[in-house]
Amino acid sequence: MLLDCYWNKLPCNSYETLFGYGCDAMKITDLPASVLEELCQSEYWRIDIDPGFDAKHEFFIRWEYLLPNPRTDDYTEGELAEFINFDGYDLLLPIGRAHHPHLHLLRLNASLDKNSLTLFLFDTYHSTWFSDISDARYGFLAVADRYQNHDCDFYVASYYHFSYLVGRDYELAQQIMQQRLGT
Repeated sequence: MLLDCYWNKLPCNSYETLFGYGCDAMKITDLPASVLEELCQSEYWRIDIDPGFDAKHEFFIRWEYLLPNPRTDDYTEGELAEFINFDGYDLLLPIGRAHHPHLHLLRLNASLDKNSLTLFLFDTYHSTWFSDISDARYGFLAVADRYQNHDCDFYVASYYHFSYLVGRDYELAQQIMQQRLGT
């Protein structure tokens, strides 16, 4: 199976470690206040986002709408972003932590200098959108830039867009859907 082959190439090859549970992933609560303030207030770290599905509207958003701060005091814990670890890279994506158990890494490409990551993801969090094997064509493309300030080193998504999956990425997503649907 393609999925088994991909999982066997990873340094962490169990579900828990692959999706950030059990790995030594960073936690938002471990970040200095100066880092949270910079991410929330700086235009440099804003995100170009297209949530896809029924929204289909591209827009910029700042991290202050996704990270703990007075603006998000009424959010549930699952709505706030949290680090996820893929292939040893600590990464902030513009999705709530409730998505993490439903998020599947299909492909990760690191730049030669390790200052940016490109990821293809499959997220089955919105289960009503994923009830048929053909729904495996819906995925996300993320680009993340390295953050190395205030003695921290992690990646922050600068681009997160709905994407149609093709080729091997689509085949992997189909296998995930087959497992999810029990077919």
